[in-house]
Amino acid sequence: MLYVIIALLSFVAIGYLIVKRVHAAAAIFFVGVILLMVAAALGVHEDGGVTIEPSGNALYDQLLVVDSLFKSRFAGIGMAIMVLFGFVAYMRHIGADAKTVVVLSKPLARMKGSYWLVPIGFILGNILSLVVPSASALSLLLIATLLPALVAAGLTPLTVGAIVVTSSTIVPTPLEAGLIQGASLTGMPISEYVFGHVARATVPTIILMAFIHMWWQRRCDRKDAARIAAASTPAEPGTTGGSGTVEDAEGTLAVEAPNPAVKEALERAAGLPTFYAAIPLLPLLLIVITATLQRLGWLPFEAGILPATIVSLLIAVIIEMIRHRNIPTTLDSMKSFFLGMGEGAGGVVALLVAAAVLVEGITQLGVIKMLTDATTGSHGAAAIIILIFVGATALLATLTGSGVAPYFAFSEFVPALAAESGILPVRMLNSIWGTSNLMRQVSPVAAAVLIVAGAIKVTPLDLVKRTAIPMIGGTILNVLFSFLFITA
Repeated sequence: MLYVIIALLSFVAIGYLIVKRVHAAAAIFFVGVILLMVAAALGVHEDGGVTIEPSGNALYDQLLVVDSLFKSRFAGIGMAIMVLFGFVAYMRHIGADAKTVVVLSKPLARMKGSYWLVPIGFILGNILSLVVPSASALSLLLIATLLPALVAAGLTPLTVGAIVVTSSTIVPTPLEAGLIQGASLTGMPISEYVFGHVARATVPTIILMAFIHMWWQRRCDRKDAARIAAASTPAEPGTTGGSGTVEDAEGTLAVEAPNPAVKEALERAAGLPTFYAAIPLLPLLLIVITATLQRLGWLPFEAGILPATIVSLLIAVIIEMIRHRNIPTTLDSMKSFFLGMGEGAGGVVALLVAAAVLVEGITQLGVIKMLTDATTGSHGAAAIIILIFVGATALLATLTGSGVAPYFAFSEFVPALAAESGILPVRMLNSIWGTSNLMRQVSPVAAAVLIVAGAIKVTPLDLVKRTAIPMIGGTILNVLFSFLFITA
């Protein structure tokens, strides 16, 4: 029981540090190392997931465990994630990501005054998250493109703001870092993990969320309109009403001028050929095409993430060479790729290492064995364990506004829990991954919420009221569909 209390206190400490804006990887890593040292000091001998050559000193052995975890995480899945981050950075450098958003957002401007624009805009935004995986970066691009298009089509700024904030959710893609790790933890090919399992739960969830959005935004707009109509005096021209609508002196809807970051996003897309919109999708296309050909027996292999991304990078560089007709300058621009790899190392891969250290410490204390013993032979208990992890993930994501830290903090527990219990690894991984990515949009301190609230001149809490019901509903649906549709 003492060790369970220590483990619970460690999670409380991590949550407190992250809420206090401590870097998530730093907080998790620090607590994880402390747990390892506590396990050594208490003489706990529960086997963890790391095999080392004992040095004769228990404390130093724990440092060897940390050394092994660094090497394994950076050399395998970590390198694939770093290369993906590098590719995304190069797409940002050449403006291809912005071009994709601009090209796909234009058709919506032709649709006028229909709430069907809400589910269409939401699904389009989610598709665009395949190209721009960062929620904050995608928000900036959509503020410059989708927001004015949908406002011009008759939707209120708060409704469009909710669509923009919730565009980065749970699209099943082999290029998402959390899904890459999930495939690694389960030992599946990435295409099988994503399209054979995760998509079964997330695709119907996204579709139903789109219609929950439509109902909720329409309901909120009507309530805001009724409140404004019931006010004793009408809003002065040029003021912002409760719906977030900004009216000019003639009473027509106006959108504030874009901020410098949004202008910069549009400038990067200006002047680029239309086909540049397809370049960010190359790694995804290569993985899907080779996986399909391999299953048909026409190809002896399925392209991995790292090879597919490198080939896509080289194609992009060659296209840039032809466009600029300057080989030295184009090659020099590839430094953005390597700088992007550094961003990945300091972000997601650091979380991978930190989470592995934390799980190793808790495992050595024997807490994982206690959980697996409690769930052995009981599917009901296994379901309860999953729901506990889902609840903890939802709380942490809402408090911190991060969709990355909660998932990586808990996902490393899954293999050990699944090994001796009735828990299906993919079912649990998808439940906490979806919860983490959805519930961050309900946090008033999430970067995307703050960016969009500032752009449409409302408070973060006003915007969160518009995102809460669709995202909570999506979380419940994703967990439910994970139980119903993911069977192996």
